[in-house]
Amino acid sequence: YDGDIELKTEAEIARDLFLYRQDVKPVVERLQKFAIGVGSLWIASCIGLNVMFNVKPMFNEYDPEMLKTLNYDDKRAGVAAEQSNGRPTYCDSRYYRAVANGG
Repeated sequence: YDGDIELKTEAEIARDLFLYRQDVKPVVERLQKFAIGVGSLWIASCIGLNVMFNVKPMFNEYDPEMLKTLNYDDKRAGVAAEQSNGRPTYCDSRYYRAVANGG
């Protein structure tokens, strides 16, 4: 490289600008829209995950002491069933069914 710089002619500048506007600019704009969409979805998912982690249940439905209490307290058992869509809180776990004397 000898360090020599040649300036483009007006025709070369016009050709390069035309090629940029026809071939490059639409792709760059599409990539920008895609990146903004993906970024927005990522931010929305982060916010949703943060909200889900901050939601605290009224009680620890898997605590063995709470499961014993649910056997004897119909009001608490009703609240627990309501919060778990009508199913007992230990239905999805063999361990907690066994703890609650359910098998």
